[in-house]
Amino acid sequence: MEVSHSVKERTIAENSLVILLQGLHGQVTTVDLRDESTATGRVTNVDAFMNMRLAEVTFTDRQGAVSRLDELFVTGRNVRYVHIPDEVDIRATIERQLQAIHRVRYFGGRDKGRKEFPRAKHK
Repeated sequence: MEVSHSVKERTIAENSLVILLQGLHGQVTTVDLRDESTATGRVTNVDAFMNMRLAEVTFTDRQGAVSRLDELFVTGRNVRYVHIPDEVDIRATIERQLQAIHRVRYFGGRDKGRKEFPRAKHK
């Protein structure tokens, strides 16, 4: 998983279940969209706003017409439901994603390196 460089995105992800979707990186899953269409493909990227990029996609529109796509980008606003594959351990996935975020946040150990949240200067 690629951890975002943006403090805002990491904070949003850390405090929501979007980290579970980010943990699906490389897994094949189905995404139901708001317009009643579905996309089944391999998750290549999910950001903190639930925008998803899928590869090797089978797209079915609401009339049932099936299309094959190399890649599909879905905005988070259009996602109705994401099917979590049965083989995914939800708890372990969330814990692994949180550890990755904390590794970036506290790079170099505590009291060392760049401070993500600088403390107020005392007078």
